[in-house]
Amino acid sequence: ADIFIGDASFFPPDKSVKTGQVVRSVCLLKEKIKGTAGDSCQIILPSKHIPGKNHDVYVSEISKSHAVSAKGTFIAIASTTVETANPSAELEAAIKLLGNVQERFDTVTDTYAPATDGKADRCFITRSLDATSHFESAAQDIMRIYRHIFDHDLNLDKKIVEEA
Repeated sequence: ADIFIGDASFFPPDKSVKTGQVVRSVCLLKEKIKGTAGDSCQIILPSKHIPGKNHDVYVSEISKSHAVSAKGTFIAIASTTVETANPSAELEAAIKLLGNVQERFDTVTDTYAPATDGKADRCFITRSLDATSHFESAAQDIMRIYRHIFDHDLNLDKKIVEEA
């Protein structure tokens, strides 16, 4: 292949650098998060409102309308960048917001970034997903990789295929 694109886990360890950790808590709920409307929601708890936190805490709630749970069950995912030796405790402000949690599953994941831009060896490595719940940083990473491969920015305003 002319180029290789993938997550750091698909490449030798020297091709990426550890950037930190993310803690995520997937929670099963029997009720929507109080004070929210609709089939889903996204909540950002700013770090300045959480004592001892330097990074925001993110909450996403999804439900049966997304074909991810049974009727009457809601899935909430809370996440943040790890800052202490007790990562799960860093999500407590979000967990309290969720109300009555039926089940909770916590994970801590190492995050990585590419060690180089990939142009020399044509190995283009994506950054690990961060704690955000809106995928903005993931979209920016795709744009970064595109720019490194093709030496110009991806123009999403331009039609790629002309209509017949």
